[in-house]
Amino acid sequence: MIIAVFFPSLMGVGILISGALLISDWLRRLLPHGRLRRKHNVIVGTYGAIADSVEAAGYHLEEPWFLRRGLRNRLSYIGVAMLLALLGAGSMWAGREFYADPLGLFFRSPWATGIGYGVGAALLIAAALCLVIGLAYRSIPEFMTPLIADTSLGRFVLPTEEDHHAALHNLDKEP
Repeated sequence: MIIAVFFPSLMGVGILISGALLISDWLRRLLPHGRLRRKHNVIVGTYGAIADSVEAAGYHLEEPWFLRRGLRNRLSYIGVAMLLALLGAGSMWAGREFYADPLGLFFRSPWATGIGYGVGAALLIAAALCLVIGLAYRSIPEFMTPLIADTSLGRFVLPTEEDHHAALHNLDKEP
């Protein structure tokens, strides 16, 4: 009996994740900065190849600062936080309404409230994260710095010519 509940649940989660990935890919194509993203990927690949070659020769090349993402505009974080909070509250409201609608497909179905509250909670957590970044901005807690440097919370930073030369002259001989 437990298998009859587990497998449809697993399939449902897989469908939700697939839908979220499709929506994120669609949004990525709509948003600007495709050229900037490609240039950043080329720079990251170039420095990766150079670092591998230098390491094979017995040297160590420190990772340049511009391979990581930087902070976006403060108002962007606050605006996204407000939007995510509204979407999260709307998701929770919709889940509750679907559950209570006697003419609806999800009447008294725990899936309606579970999905509504689950998606809403995830959106509210993301809203809180963006709000903390927007309010703290330059004095962000240490544990949040990798989130900005490695995820879409940060923006791409392209190096100047001086950055390229300075990065390639930071070679240290490994003992």
